[in-house]
Amino acid sequence: MSLFKRPDFETGRLLLIDCEPRTLANLQKSLQRLGITAQVLFEDGDDSLDGCFAAIVELEPFASPVTLQRLNAAGVPIVALTSHETLSHIQRAIELGATALLNKPITQGSVYTTLMMAVGLRERLDTDARTLETLQQRLLARPLQARALARLMVEQQIDEHEAYERLRSLSMRLNRSLDDLCADMAADHLQPSRGQL
Repeated sequence: MSLFKRPDFETGRLLLIDCEPRTLANLQKSLQRLGITAQVLFEDGDDSLDGCFAAIVELEPFASPVTLQRLNAAGVPIVALTSHETLSHIQRAIELGATALLNKPITQGSVYTTLMMAVGLRERLDTDARTLETLQQRLLARPLQARALARLMVEQQIDEHEAYERLRSLSMRLNRSLDDLCADMAADHLQPSRGQL
């Protein structure tokens, strides 16, 4: 299991979205002690997300759906803040893209822990999404591999195992992925001669 990198509290900033005045005062006090720079945003205020490492959004007076869409699209971790741990609030937090839930009353320890959980989970989700994309691309390339193997088997009158070994050997010799090699063969960009394979 890899450790995630702590956000840069000194140069980055934490967005506080649609927080009630009393909540805002408590959050800012805790964040100041933690050395975290916060920026307040209300009702989809037009602001840049540059340097934003996470956001805390209060669910009850929530009025910034566009901002949340932008944050989710940018992969920014979101913490939902609520005074009620009801199923409907948890579902609402998930719908908004939150990766953690911060319950009132707010303490310095709970803010830090919840923030780090949100950042860690967001990193894990991003890593999983990249892995899934890679696996989907490899899966899409399987028919090309099958065609390349079939072509070698027919043209060189060899069995499937031998065709695969030759293809793999050529892939290593050319320092190219098997998937790329098969794609080129399917497009007839690379016509391996008997000498190559």
